Amino acid sequence: MWERFLSSKRIGSSRPAAPGGETLRSEFHKDYDRIIFSSAFRRLSDKTQVVPFPQSDYTRQRLTHSLEVSCVGRSLATSVYAMVREQVEPWASQGDFEAIVAAACLAHDIGNPPFGHFGERAIQDWATGLLVDSSFDALTSRQKQDLTRFEGNAQSFRVVTRLQMSNRPGGMRLTAATLGALIKYPCCSDATGDRYKKHGCFDDDARLFGDVFSTAGRAADDHGQYARHPLALLSEAADDICYAIIDLEDGCRAGLISVADGLGLLEEICAGATGSAEMPDAERLSMGRAMVIGGLVSQCVDVFRQHTGSILDGTFRGALIDQVPAAAAYRATKKISFERVFNSERVLELEAAGYKAIQGLLQILTAAALTDSPNSFDGHVRKLTQLSLSEDATIYQRLLACTDIVSGMTDRHCIDLFRRLTGLPVAADGRDSGTSKR
Repeated sequence: MWERFLSSKRIGSSRPAAPGGETLRSEFHKDYDRIIFSSAFRRLSDKTQVVPFPQSDYTRQRLTHSLEVSCVGRSLATSVYAMVREQVEPWASQGDFEAIVAAACLAHDIGNPPFGHFGERAIQDWATGLLVDSSFDALTSRQKQDLTRFEGNAQSFRVVTRLQMSNRPGGMRLTAATLGALIKYPCCSDATGDRYKKHGCFDDDARLFGDVFSTAGRAADDHGQYARHPLALLSEAADDICYAIIDLEDGCRAGLISVADGLGLLEEICAGATGSAEMPDAERLSMGRAMVIGGLVSQCVDVFRQHTGSILDGTFRGALIDQVPAAAAYRATKKISFERVFNSERVLELEAAGYKAIQGLLQILTAAALTDSPNSFDGHVRKLTQLSLSEDATIYQRLLACTDIVSGMTDRHCIDLFRRLTGLPVAADGRDSGTSKR
């Protein structure tokens, strides 16, 4: 069974899967390198993780978050490989197994729009308002939901398979194993079942998406949902662990959560993790973060061990983190981070500015994309944003081209371009810089 899950077939390529063991640098290590050298990955350095435009260089952005998730994912893969070595070894070495999960973790946020989940909401609200117009009635139900339920996870798949290296089918042509490990929600937006709360694919990318799962030996159920690739559970666990624990640490460092509360939450997850009261607070936070992450990695591996059979046959439901002994304390940590960090005045203020910029840019781009007779301004917009449309592009594909451009922007570029196109003065941190003087 593991043979199909560890396929080195490159999705989008007509060439057969490369035989394993013939070179020192495996196909899965090439996946890792292709992602880390991509322009989409580099842009994560200026995309929101916790606080937009952080005032401290310590605060993480999507790039550092993705690198940390990749490290945690590699640790999870190391432990799981030791557990399933006899079944896996004919198809992948330990290094290959680790590289698959590490590469998927690197790419897990590569499709996130500027300003994180609030950016997703801005795109969803734009589409909801736009598609009430009867001129969009020709779009299918799935295509409408792709837009009104715009999903960064689906955009991540689109980035690596369509938008990066867009001159060839399959884009980056990552292996089926890496793409399978990347896909957190294996269904399209119109799936009718309740197994997944989100979707991982747009209609425009459905063929490549299906290739990933046919290669892995997974078939869609009657609701249009696939069972997850086993290694996707490890990628998801790595993100879950980092998302909660590291966001808590950043919240403390940003002064949005008291250090005492932060240390207390870490202790609830792993008693003794934060050292002694005589240590400096910063060291206690760092130590606690490291110890708690290590503890949660071990607990997730134990859950994987207990449910290996159902994970492999596709009947396992939910996430590994949901079933660890520390699940209740973990959820409490996420709740505090959301209430005190993501709902803080500073974050809300900057996200509101990002929301306005994203919606404004989409309105400008939509006008330029849908017209068959662009005026001078539309022409400038197309050039400035590199909006390129084929002559036979459908309305749906034209709208996707708009979301492709905006979701690929960094936080600062989004704010800056919106202000330039609307004639407003520009400030690097997203705030008004005052009225310009002639």
